[in-house]
Amino acid sequence: MYAMQIQTGELRETDLPAGYGEWSDYAKFAVTFAPRDRDLCSEAASDAFARWRRTGDVPRTLEELRACLWYEQRRWRFLGREPDTEGMRYAGALIGAMRRFL
Repeated sequence: MYAMQIQTGELRETDLPAGYGEWSDYAKFAVTFAPRDRDLCSEAASDAFARWRRTGDVPRTLEELRACLWYEQRRWRFLGREPDTEGMRYAGALIGAMRRFL
């Protein structure tokens, strides 16, 4: 899955997939982001997911939200399946939070 990169500062609401959409739409959008440091991104995204599970809070910056969705796309792709219900709710929460920035 290859997509043209979209810099966070150039992101527009029309670039986002529909809220609570299909995983394929989320995944296609996720790969428009390229983290500066993949290892750091993975660690931060794992922490963010754990925090969301405990509190329902998502990261507070657009860059962090995009990094989390990017990581989720890679994680589920590695697992060879689409997200479960919880994973889809998390992806939807990330997209919904991104929308508030645009």
